[in-house]
Amino acid sequence: MSFDLLHEAWLPVVTCDGDSAELGLRQALVEAGRIRRLAGETPTVTAALHRLILALVHRAYGPAGPEEWAELWESPLGLPAGPLDDYIALHPGAFDLLHPQVPFLQCPHLQTLAPATTSKIVAFRATGSNRTLFDHTTAEDRPELSLAQAARWLVTTLAFDTSGTKQPFTRVRTAQGGLANRFATALVEGPTLHQTLLLNTVPYSPDAELPLGTTSEDRPAWEVLPPGPEPDERAPYGWTDVLTWPSRRLLLHTRQEAGATVVDGVVLTPGTDLVAELDRVELMAGFRRPWLKGNQQGRMQPVALDELRGIWRHSQDLLLSSDPRWWNTFKAKLRSRGALPAEEPQRQRPAALDHIAERVEDGLIPEDTVYTLRAFGQRLGDQGGDTYFWQEESVPAPVALMRADSARIGYLLGYAVSLADDLGEALAMMQRDYYTAFHGQRPAARGRQQPTPSENATRYWPRLAAPFGSLLRELGTAVVTGDSETAPLERWERDTVELADRAARRWLDGAPRRDRLVLAAASCWDAYEERRQELVRIYRSGLAAYSPPQEGHGS
Repeated sequence: MSFDLLHEAWLPVVTCDGDSAELGLRQALVEAGRIRRLAGETPTVTAALHRLILALVHRAYGPAGPEEWAELWESPLGLPAGPLDDYIALHPGAFDLLHPQVPFLQCPHLQTLAPATTSKIVAFRATGSNRTLFDHTTAEDRPELSLAQAARWLVTTLAFDTSGTKQPFTRVRTAQGGLANRFATALVEGPTLHQTLLLNTVPYSPDAELPLGTTSEDRPAWEVLPPGPEPDERAPYGWTDVLTWPSRRLLLHTRQEAGATVVDGVVLTPGTDLVAELDRVELMAGFRRPWLKGNQQGRMQPVALDELRGIWRHSQDLLLSSDPRWWNTFKAKLRSRGALPAEEPQRQRPAALDHIAERVEDGLIPEDTVYTLRAFGQRLGDQGGDTYFWQEESVPAPVALMRADSARIGYLLGYAVSLADDLGEALAMMQRDYYTAFHGQRPAARGRQQPTPSENATRYWPRLAAPFGSLLRELGTAVVTGDSETAPLERWERDTVELADRAARRWLDGAPRRDRLVLAAASCWDAYEERRQELVRIYRSGLAAYSPPQEGHGS
């Protein structure tokens, strides 16, 4: 039996004609110019597949520098077949999902253990105590997967598996969550898969220790013998090692049914824990340095998705450079000499955005281009043993903002996001004050339930993504043309205030209309209006401080 992922259909794609299809790895790369994008069953599947394919692109093509990258970029139909075929020839059988000795990304040593249900790796299936809302799979059920489905969930499980108790090989049964649970995977998306892959392909040369954190020993998981069955921990060898990190030991169990091979079970045990500072090795994530008590700053924390508040709130951390002319150039040298600067940067964007900014300077990408920055992520439950939510979000990614050297753009975006945050808190405070007035009791009107605090937030936060996207595009245009940023920032103020007021009015309309409840609700509305006016004043004053004098807002 064999299922070669290079040639068998298993990668779910959307073509440029809008059709859905499944392709093998080789066809997807060679014909990437005809493919719109990868589209998995869930955001986690899509993210995991991109990480896998990027590792393959790096090993087959590099590219080591801008010249090699430009050659690939100027081949619009897809990536050239020659280098890929040469690489494949060096690793025969490495991509065979059912290889008898080295099955793809699996641990054959686990064959002595009894397989569990495939629900262990299909995240939307109920298994054990991890219940889901709409799936009713029981412990007695044995869902079967096609080989294509099993391959996708294998790759996804290695990156996004939950933490907690796993089947032990001998004694160790606890495991950390998969590496990709810790951050939002950021992907710059172009009009075709060909452009998307190259936009996210940073210069790669293990011998030259590129990118940062990569050593000459770097390799993806399929280039080495399967790991032993016992869990361990180690530092990564480099970027493709991180992209294919073996956070689990896993083995698929197959059987024949009606002449076809299906996967009817899986062995899933703890794998390898990462021993490294995440911001030093993970290139597809943004990081920020939070403020702590006592006016102190903490260590770099990855940007993660929020169930309600959009990823647009982290546009500074994801789009803007901390210091492209100094920090990104000399960071590695300073650390190797033990001569770190007095202050480290406040944020660190995904490495692909630095790479894109450099290609603009080479004349390969027009400065007025606007790509899409997609963010994929998963949030685990409080105990880490189940999935709370997964999500895919996007924001416009103007190339002009990626190249902006002035810190002023960062401050302007910061004030824009702060206005939205502060108005959201004012809405929450309005409801808290109302309920506090009645000793925490939520009074109900006749025959109806009083809205919960979260209802107010859901009327506000999800509606902010579209106007903020417009703000990003307009700021990018202003950077290119040299026009004033005042007009788009004023529009953002009007849109944000209007959405907050609309949410507040809907809350007020739903408040009970009897006795002293009317007076309490009216008092909370008045307090909200006062807070909103003060927040707008602060916003305008902040913008004025970072705008040319003739463009400053009035107070």
